[in-house]
Amino acid sequence: MAKGLWKILALSLAGILAIMVLVVIGAAAAVLASERGLVQKDAALLAVVATMAVLMMALSLWLGVAWMVRIDEAAREAHKAAWFYGGSGGLAVGGVFIILASTPSAARLTLPAWFDGRTDPAAYAATGAVGLMALMLIGYGVVWGWWWLARR
Repeated sequence: MAKGLWKILALSLAGILAIMVLVVIGAAAAVLASERGLVQKDAALLAVVATMAVLMMALSLWLGVAWMVRIDEAAREAHKAAWFYGGSGGLAVGGVFIILASTPSAARLTLPAWFDGRTDPAAYAATGAVGLMALMLIGYGVVWGWWWLARR
């Protein structure tokens, strides 16, 4: 393992634990505020989830940059190639589904409700976003593996 990556792993764990503590404290404060009628339950839940999401994404971005700076050039090139070719390939596959979804015959399709039985447009948009990310990550993994196998 490259020098300095253990520190990144330790910081990752500490950051995740800190976010968990903040979310629990925020959730407790939101429950107390909603029970006293200071805020509505939905608004309190949205505030806690939004705060957690922002903190998690900021931590992920910071850790990704810190990790990328510490790996060697070959690993960095493997990840760049995998993201460009694999991620773009997955996005292209997802783009086909997006284009097909815009056709009139797609209106007759029924999709399973992935988010607690919800069938509103936001739930379907989230389902599509998760599906698109999955396709991009599959492409990334395939190209990353191929890159390393080609250079063994």
